[in-house]
Amino acid sequence: MIEENLTRLGFSPSEIKVYIHLLKIGSSYPKKISSETKINRSNIYEALDRLIAKGVVSFITKNKVKWFEANKPESIMSLIKEKEEEIEKAKNQLVNDLKKIEPNQDKKSLEAGIFTGKKGLRVIFEEILKERKPISLIAAEFQFKEVLGSYFELWHKKRVQQKIEQRSIFPRDYKLKLKKKEFLTYKFVDNSYTNPTTTIIYGDNCVFIQWVKEPIAIKIHNKEIAKSHLNYFNMLWIT
Repeated sequence: MIEENLTRLGFSPSEIKVYIHLLKIGSSYPKKISSETKINRSNIYEALDRLIAKGVVSFITKNKVKWFEANKPESIMSLIKEKEEEIEKAKNQLVNDLKKIEPNQDKKSLEAGIFTGKKGLRVIFEEILKERKPISLIAAEFQFKEVLGSYFELWHKKRVQQKIEQRSIFPRDYKLKLKKKEFLTYKFVDNSYTNPTTTIIYGDNCVFIQWVKEPIAIKIHNKEIAKSHLNYFNMLWIT
């Protein structure tokens, strides 16, 4: 685990071996480090130079011989912070660069997408929150909590924090199974008005979820389609 995390921070295999060795034994000199780690002497010097540059190893000279020692483990925090800053800078630069790319006017943006599995569903539900539009949902069987576990409560918590209103329609036999939540109202209708597919309408989007073993969600971005499904929802809502 230590080796894996150091690798993520940009340490080479020889740097990891030398650094951990120095942490264990304290100060030492290159010839001895080479002998004990079985790393070629020239590679030892290269590894030590890079570790010094990273700020995790330092040295002193005794009788014209350099002795090296690992700095306290806390010293690696500055390296972690530096990496975090680099990633944040690269992320911001990438987003800005991507925004500058003009879309090809000859291409029409896709209006539909298919999402599969738990990861796909999470992408869909995060997009719903990002849209910040009222949510209308119709379900004969809503397995969100069963399939996504703790993410169900986390998602509702985010929805409440953003004060996103949600209306949900379920069959009458679900009346005693559902808990009250803020900014969420329920209506219950006869089974004949629902179907096995969950329908979610928000903004100009419709999502249809089939709760099979590997859930499948189809998202359609189209103002007219969303409007027609919302009209049907509103009809059920006032029934």
